[in-house]
Amino acid sequence: MMKIKQVHIDGFGKWHDQDFSFTNNPVLIYGANEAGKTTLAAFILSILFGFADGRGKNKYQQYIPKDGSSYGGSLTVIADQHQYVIKRVKGKNGGKVTVTNEKGKKEKQDFLAKLLGPLDRELYQAIYSFNQNNILNDELDREQLEQHLQRLGAVGSQEWLQQIAHLEKTADSLYKPRGRKLSLNRHLKEYDELRERVNQAQSQSSDYHRLVEEQVEKQSELEQLKREQPQLKHQVEKEERLQRLWPIYDQWQNHQKESLTERLTDDEIIKVQELQSRERELNTQLRSFNQQQLEQQAVVKKLSDPEVNDYRSRKAHYQQLKDQLLALQIQKNGQTVNQQEQWHTELKQLAERYGSVNLPDPLSERAVSELEGLLRANSQTNNSQNLFIPGIGIVLFILGLILRQPLVWICGIIALGGAGVLWFKQQQREKQLTEERNSTLQSFGKNHNLTAFPTSKWLMMQGDLHRYHDLRTQLEQADKRKTNFDHQLELIKQQLPVSLTADSLNELINSYQRWLVEMQDQLQRLNNVEQELTRIQRRNDQLTQQLIECRQAKETEYKSLGIKNDNEFKQLQAQKVADQTRKVTASAYGQQLTTSDRQQLAHYDSKHLLDTKVSLVHQNLAANEQKQTELETALAQINVQINALVQEGSFSELNQKLTNLQTVIWNETKQWLSSQLAIRWINGALKLASQDRYPKILQQAEKFFAILTADRYQKIVVDDNGINVLNREQQIFQVAELSLGTAEQLFISLRLGFITVISDQIKLPVMVDDGFVNFDNVRRGRMLKLLNQMAEENQVIYFTANDQIKKLGSPVVDLDQLNKNKV
Repeated sequence: MMKIKQVHIDGFGKWHDQDFSFTNNPVLIYGANEAGKTTLAAFILSILFGFADGRGKNKYQQYIPKDGSSYGGSLTVIADQHQYVIKRVKGKNGGKVTVTNEKGKKEKQDFLAKLLGPLDRELYQAIYSFNQNNILNDELDREQLEQHLQRLGAVGSQEWLQQIAHLEKTADSLYKPRGRKLSLNRHLKEYDELRERVNQAQSQSSDYHRLVEEQVEKQSELEQLKREQPQLKHQVEKEERLQRLWPIYDQWQNHQKESLTERLTDDEIIKVQELQSRERELNTQLRSFNQQQLEQQAVVKKLSDPEVNDYRSRKAHYQQLKDQLLALQIQKNGQTVNQQEQWHTELKQLAERYGSVNLPDPLSERAVSELEGLLRANSQTNNSQNLFIPGIGIVLFILGLILRQPLVWICGIIALGGAGVLWFKQQQREKQLTEERNSTLQSFGKNHNLTAFPTSKWLMMQGDLHRYHDLRTQLEQADKRKTNFDHQLELIKQQLPVSLTADSLNELINSYQRWLVEMQDQLQRLNNVEQELTRIQRRNDQLTQQLIECRQAKETEYKSLGIKNDNEFKQLQAQKVADQTRKVTASAYGQQLTTSDRQQLAHYDSKHLLDTKVSLVHQNLAANEQKQTELETALAQINVQINALVQEGSFSELNQKLTNLQTVIWNETKQWLSSQLAIRWINGALKLASQDRYPKILQQAEKFFAILTADRYQKIVVDDNGINVLNREQQIFQVAELSLGTAEQLFISLRLGFITVISDQIKLPVMVDDGFVNFDNVRRGRMLKLLNQMAEENQVIYFTANDQIKKLGSPVVDLDQLNKNKV
C-alpha cells in the first residue's frame, strides 16, 4: 500500500515553497473556487507520473510558476512499511525524478515504476481519480474493465516468458511436423498403417456398410423430428391459449360495436394537467426565489456599509497608500537616530571646548592666509641694530680700561650712551608698530567674530569650526527630512480610514494591513452574496418568463376546447369520466387481450374453426412423438447387429489394436496439446485472470451502489450493450434513464468496486476532486461514509469546495486560510 505522508511544492502553479501534511485518512482538503485544489491534485499526479509536456491539449496543464519559483517538488510516501521521498524537478520526458529511501540513499532509476506497478497516468486517472469531468464523461463498460484488469495483470510477465520457453521445449520433445524419430511422429505413422488394414477388413463386410448407412439415415431423421417437436408443442400451447381467450374476445367484440362520442381526449387531459402542474410548480418556485431574494438583499444591505463601499470604489488608491506607507517605513529605517544623537553630542562637546554655544563660521582659505601673515608679522622683532652699538661701546670701554687710555674708555662710555638713546627710540618705534599690528589683528578678529577667543587659538580652532559647521548643516538637513517625513505621513493619515489610530508608523502599517485584509474579506463576501443575488434574480426572471409561457399555452388549450378557465375544464373532465364509465365493461375485456391476441383471434370467424385448428395441432404433435419412438427402436436393433459384426473375425482384433493405439496417440497428443495450449493460455493469461475477477467487481459495486441509493437499486448488469441496473421492484433501467446524481453514483460504485477487488495486488491513494457536486446532502453523507470505509484499505484524498466538510469534526486542510496567511 502506498500512502502519501508529506507534500512539498517548490513551485507549481499558484503554490510555491508550500508544505502539506497528510497525517489523517481520509485526507479532507477544503478550498473555495480558485483556492488551488485542482493545482494540488495535479501536482501529486505530476510527481508520480511526470509533468505535462505542454503540447496540444497539455498546453495549459504544466502549471509553470509565474513568479519564477523553481518548478517541481517532492512527495514523502510510505510503501511496504518504508519511507521514501519522490522528488521531481524540471527536465526532459516529464522531468528529472529521484527516489531517496529513509537512509538517505538514492534508489535505482526504475524504482518508482516498481512502486506504481502497471499503472500509468491514464490508467490511474481512469481508476483512482474522481472529478466532476471524468464522472460526467465516464462510459465505463465491460470491455474497459477487462482491459484495465488485463494491464494490471502484467506483473510477473518475465516469469511467464520463461515458462513459455520450458513448455516449447517439452512439446518439441514429443512431436515436430518434420520429425521421424519422435514418439508421437512414429505412432501417427503406425496408426495410418493400421487404419489402412482395418479399412480393408471392414470393406469385406457388405452387411456392415448397409447397416451403417441405414443407421446414419435413421439417426438424421430422428434428429429432424426432435428439432420439429418444440415447434409443434409451442403451436399446441398457442392454439390452446387462443381457445381459452375466445369467450373474452367474443365479449370484447360485442362491446366494441357501441360507439361513443368524445369531446375531450386523454392526450388533451394529460397536456392540460401537465400545464396546470407546471404552473403550480413555477408559482411555488417563484415564491421560494422571491424569499431568497429578500434574504440576500438583507445580507447585501448588512454587508454594504459605507466603509466597504468606499474600499470597493477606491481599492487601488488604498493599495497605493499601503505602498506609500511601506516606502515611508523604508525611508525612516534609513535615517539612523543613533547617528543624529552622535552629531548632537559632538556638537555639544565642541561648544563646551570653546565655552560658547554659538561658534563663529570657519575662515576661508584667503582669510586663513591673511591671519597667518598677521601673526607672523607680529612675532618678528628687529634687534640687530640694538645689539651692534652697545657692543662697540663695551669693547671700547674694556680696551680703555686695559690699555689705560682714558680717551678710549670715554669713547666707550659715549658709545654706550648713544646706544642707550638709540635703544629708547627703537623701543618707541617697536611699541608703536606693535600697537598698529594688534589693532589690525583685533580688527580681523572682530570682522570674523573671533574676539571672544585667544588670538593664539584662532588658527588651531579652524578645524573644529569646520566640523562644527558641518555638524550643524547635517542636523539641519536631518530636521528638514524629518519635517518632510512628518508632512508626508500626515497627508497619508488624512487619506486613511478615520477608525485607524496608532502611536507609531509600524503600528499604523500593521493596523492598516489588518484593515485591508478585513475589507478584502468583507468585499469578497459581499461579491459572493451579490453574485448569488444576481443568479437568483436571473433565475427569477427565467421562472417568470416560463410562467407567462405556461399560462399562454394553457389558455391556448382552453380556447381549442371551447372553455375559458380551470372551473370549466373541471366540468369537462367530469363529463369525460361519465362517458368513460359506459366503457368500463369493454375496457375490462380489452385489458385481458394483448394486441397480438386480438390479431390472431381475428383470423377465426367462429369458435368452431378455432376448435378444429386445436385438434389438428394435437394430431401433428402425437404423430411426431409416435415416429420418434419407432425410429429409436429401429436404431437400437441396428446397433446390436453392427456390434455383432465387429466382434467377429480379424476385423475385431485389428479394431482393438487400432483402439489401443488411438489411446496412446491420444495421451501423447494431450501432452503435446497441453504444452501448446498452455503457451496460448499464458499469452492470454492476463485476460483470463481478469475474467476471474470481473464478477467480484460487479458484486462489490452492487454493494456500494445499494449503500449510496439506500437499497433502491440491487443489481448491476454490464454486457456488450452497455450498463443496466435493477431496482427492488425488479424493474430494469438503462443509464440514460437514471437521474444525473444516480448515474454518477453508479459509475463511482463500479470504480470503487474495481479498486476494492484489485487491492490484493496494488493499493494507491484514491483522489476525489469535487466529484459529488450533483449529490444531495443525504447521498453526499453516504458517500463520505463509504470513503471512510475505503480508507481502511487505501489512502483517500478528498478535495471539496463545500464548507459543510468543516462541520464533520475531522481535521481539514484549509486552503483558503493558507492563502490568507500568504497575503
